[in-house]
Amino acid sequence: MRKTASFLVWVAVALGACNKYESPSSNGNTPLPSHVDPVYHVGDHFKNDTLEGVVFLTYDGHNGLMVSLEETQLSWCIPNYVNSETGATNPYDGWRNTNIVMSNYDLRHFPAVQWSHLRNTWQLVHYNYPIVARQWFVPSSGELAKLLQNRAAVDATLDAMGYPTMEGKTYWSSTELGTKSTAALQVQDSSVVVKEVVKDQVLFVRAVRNF
Repeated sequence: MRKTASFLVWVAVALGACNKYESPSSNGNTPLPSHVDPVYHVGDHFKNDTLEGVVFLTYDGHNGLMVSLEETQLSWCIPNYVNSETGATNPYDGWRNTNIVMSNYDLRHFPAVQWSHLRNTWQLVHYNYPIVARQWFVPSSGELAKLLQNRAAVDATLDAMGYPTMEGKTYWSSTELGTKSTAALQVQDSSVVVKEVVKDQVLFVRAVRNF
């Protein structure tokens, strides 16, 4: 009887060990899921088969905003359109500002917006976002401020990849301030400064988009 009891105890222990749950680990005993969404942080290089940029804002690690690797120098609009109030005045939503200009004007008259729009030359078939969220656009003043606040991490990645950094430059936002001016931002003494600049002046431009 004692031998039978001992045997049953041994079997119970063995079965318990076999049924013990093993969490995924690096020991290779438990396979990881076949697809794991990457988690992004500010300054990370984002790249897939259609998109590439540097992350400057994240909402949950899986969604946020990234900035283009390239930049250019253009006017916000040509001189003949300086007095045109487009209605692109949103300080928080650069896509909305950009879309207002794209929907109502010939983009040849608005070089900064045209440059960002021309980056959308591919078919982004594997994203479930609405089409408006799949576009490069000129950031609003608020979005541009967030980018410049995080410039150190972004610039480190840009520099490591051989692209121009944002240090010491003034950038157009898409936020119109009045009949003749638009908000432009730069960093002065470690602080982001918003300037009211006449629209036909030539400044730096970066495009941003959702990921």
